[in-house]
Amino acid sequence: MKVIWYGHSCFWIETNGVKILIDPYPEVEDDLIGDVDYILITHEHVDHYGKVELLSRLRDATVIGPKTVYMMAVADGVTKAREIEAGETLELENGVKVTAFFMEHPSSQYPLGYLIEGDKRLFHTGDTYAFPALQNLRGKVDILLVPISGRSTANEREAAQIVEDIRPRVVIPMHYGTYGEGSPEKLREELMRNRVFAIVRVLKPCEEVEF
Repeated sequence: MKVIWYGHSCFWIETNGVKILIDPYPEVEDDLIGDVDYILITHEHVDHYGKVELLSRLRDATVIGPKTVYMMAVADGVTKAREIEAGETLELENGVKVTAFFMEHPSSQYPLGYLIEGDKRLFHTGDTYAFPALQNLRGKVDILLVPISGRSTANEREAAQIVEDIRPRVVIPMHYGTYGEGSPEKLREELMRNRVFAIVRVLKPCEEVEF
């Protein structure tokens, strides 16, 4: 599985040959983004929905999101859009599956996180706080993308709780440095304080890693 972070909550994932973009925020440099088959949107806020209309057209990609996102995409003229609900699994291509989970983000009408299963299992939380139901993902996630800014979402301490609940092998912090502050090093400290063992992989914008 290849992973690129473009800043904020925007990631590009390639697994089993399927290319997925998640949450393209308005300032993301679309010229830096390569081929995309699917665009996953966690919720309707502009810092996540951002460039859906432009990138779906430029990359001929299918947009997938909750009802609010689906309605926005259709209104924006997106011709390839699919609605997904919490608890639903979509079969994409080449054995890649996406399962939606409801997240704890009260300012959104229908916030989702996505478990992407291909050659690895990656979970993008979207915007969320820690909440007990995340323990249902324990043992099901290899790579966790988790917010740390504390701006309408988890801070470093709460992110550490999310990591403890899910227990992934690798953690990639997100949702900081663009619209809010956050410290990956403080996340590491919180994990150490709570004796939670996971690799914290800090990415630079546009950096590609392979798992």
